[in-house]
Amino acid sequence: MATLKGLDLNLLLVFEALYDTRSVSRAGVRLGLSQSATSHALARLRETCRDELFLRTPTGMTPTPVANRIFPEIHQALEALRHSVEEARGFDPAASTRRFEVAIPHPWGPVLAMRIRDAALAEAPRVTMRFDTRTLADDAPTLMREGLLDLAVDWIRAEDDRFVNKRLFDDSLVIAARGGHPRAFKGMGWRHLAAEEFVRCHRRAPERRPKALQGRLWEMMADSRLTVSEYLEVPFVVLRTDYLGVLPRSMARVAEQEYGMIITDVPGPPIRIPIWLVWHEGRRRDAGHAWLRALVAREMQAAAARAGLGGGAEAALPVAAQ
Repeated sequence: MATLKGLDLNLLLVFEALYDTRSVSRAGVRLGLSQSATSHALARLRETCRDELFLRTPTGMTPTPVANRIFPEIHQALEALRHSVEEARGFDPAASTRRFEVAIPHPWGPVLAMRIRDAALAEAPRVTMRFDTRTLADDAPTLMREGLLDLAVDWIRAEDDRFVNKRLFDDSLVIAARGGHPRAFKGMGWRHLAAEEFVRCHRRAPERRPKALQGRLWEMMADSRLTVSEYLEVPFVVLRTDYLGVLPRSMARVAEQEYGMIITDVPGPPIRIPIWLVWHEGRRRDAGHAWLRALVAREMQAAAARAGLGGGAEAALPVAAQ
């Protein structure tokens, strides 16, 4: 069995920084070390692990299979140590150097992520925020259990036991056409829509699809000749063609005011889509995580209010209790 006796645990910080930055110089800057000291630490790591760990290539330092295999466990262990020390001291946003990972795949996610980042910077200038706009992927619950992903903002709830789903607000869907479209107008009915071509987004498998994303509108769009990957691509197509597109209402105000699009409601009852803040119950007593949850909820709800969307701020309960 391997032993940690005699291992300088600071070397693990160097390993983590090298893996993240893929650069000896950038890793040194992150850790406040000279390039020479960082290179010396890498040499000691190689000797300890009996592996090169990182190979020099034209694009930077490339991890070896051994480095890829050991990084997740080392990163998780270091994060646990950081959190333990933070908790022992109490969480002080102004002084904290914690790193938070947030998945925010809402169609307006990149814009909302920058809003959250700016708000965090004002309160916690040394905290690092990293964002991923993937829709709640199959591996997200595992990543949240292991502490590699702090929380997600998504229109898909986590159904696994011990997860918390807090409704932030209700988004809904509208139909968009370019200004000057020869047939589009506010108040279009099903008969008018049936005569038009649509650009649509790829549909998820039924088990990964919000229940609201089905029904007559989706059946009408089934034979669309143009399918894109993300909702952010829809306005780009709509502005340059006579295609109609479906957008979240949170994007409608920008589409209408800044790009002159024609926005009309989907006929019939509104198609409402709750937006959820998702996190693992095991983080409930983590003061830093509580700060993050409050900040994300506040900024998301403020953005929703500006877009004229209904708030949802219901009590956060584990899925088993809801």
